[in-house]
Amino acid sequence: MAISNTQIGLTETTLLTATAETAVLSLLFCNTTASSVTITVYAYASGGSAGDSTTIIKNLEVAPYDTFIWSAQEKFILDTSGVVTALAGTASAVTTTVNYKVLG
Repeated sequence: MAISNTQIGLTETTLLTATAETAVLSLLFCNTTASSVTITVYAYASGGSAGDSTTIIKNLEVAPYDTFIWSAQEKFILDTSGVVTALAGTASAVTTTVNYKVLG
């Protein structure tokens, strides 16, 4: 297993690009500020793009100094070059940790 840490920006920020078939195990979103921050998260195959059809979390409010953890019994698998991206309502306010395992 591996992790990747990224601070989310106001525009779509890449959290993970799969270099081989990859299982996303969990996503942690830590709001490091004193104000609530809204986040939106996308996952799509190579050549895809962020939009309603690729949204996995939409307009989720993360409370001040709190962490939202996404995990599921069923993990999602990214093919090679698949990506997970996110954006936040406030720049430099949310740090994301992606926990993943490369399968291929």
